[in-house]
Amino acid sequence: MLKRNFFCVVFFLSIYFTCYTQVLNVDKFTGKFSSEGDITSKGIMVMDMIQKGNKIEGVATYRLNSGLLDAGLLSVNGYEKDNTGYIRFRDQKGNTVADGNLRYKDLKTLYFKQTTKSTVLPYSSYLFASNSVDKDNPSVFSKEYTGKYSNNGDIDAIGVISFELSESGHKIEGIANYKTLDHQLDSGVLSVNGYTKDHKAYIRFRDQKGGSVADGILSKEGEYIIFRQTTKSDIVPIKALLQKL
Repeated sequence: MLKRNFFCVVFFLSIYFTCYTQVLNVDKFTGKFSSEGDITSKGIMVMDMIQKGNKIEGVATYRLNSGLLDAGLLSVNGYEKDNTGYIRFRDQKGNTVADGNLRYKDLKTLYFKQTTKSTVLPYSSYLFASNSVDKDNPSVFSKEYTGKYSNNGDIDAIGVISFELSESGHKIEGIANYKTLDHQLDSGVLSVNGYTKDHKAYIRFRDQKGGSVADGILSKEGEYIIFRQTTKSDIVPIKALLQKL
């Protein structure tokens, strides 16, 4: 009798833990993800997925920044195993266009790696969750660079650059403007997009037509924010010492 009861308990516990594990993993790859903000990317990849059990399905798009490629709406199907999503992309006619896998790099960032050699999708891409603030732990992502900044008052500067930035998870976006003191240059309103990593912000500036004009890095040094350009553009300064307004 005791032996039979023991096996019954073991049986029900095994069912419980199996179901519990499935509940924990049910939405691992559920959500909307985008590579917008990754300044190393040549295009923007967007994925909208739902995971039910081990099954993954959804849609994806990919467009090059140059405008030379638009993959259109692709269907996504696959499965999850050992914390990795194995997925296949198909066009609207049902033809397979690429395969790949997905892994989490941190709480809200996916890393996509293509396992085929298709030109329709990137070889690899970092995808940021659209709802990247963790509701259960909102302090996970600090907003170190949210606010308005300017180097106005720096007597060594040959111009004034100003930023207005906001952060959502690892994504950072906003606007910027740069004017030289001799009035020879006014950049106009530039859009700013990028991501934060290891307490630094990696950003890209675009003009009002969407063209990339410069890249740079923001880092904290004491009470100041230091901007350093990583390209060779005349539209923004090579370096600037910024203070919060």
